[in-house]
Amino acid sequence: MIAHAKLPPAADPRRPMPEHSGARVDAIEAALRVLGNEDRRLGRMGLDDARERCREASRYWGFVAAMVRLSDEAPAVNAPWKGGL
Repeated sequence: MIAHAKLPPAADPRRPMPEHSGARVDAIEAALRVLGNEDRRLGRMGLDDARERCREASRYWGFVAAMVRLSDEAPAVNAPWKGGL
């Protein structure tokens, strides 16, 4: 029996996220790019179960990307209010 294939290191969700927002975006883009390449490779080999795990990881990283975009666009909590009445 073959153990489940591991994700490529760049797409491992257990790795820590960088502190800087630009580095976070770079890490997420790298994970998605690596997973896209892996999905194509697994498809050529006909490994459908591994390919599905790869696609699940891509959905996870897509969700993380959306959350990072939202947090980067959100105003700072302690920022003074600049609205008017």
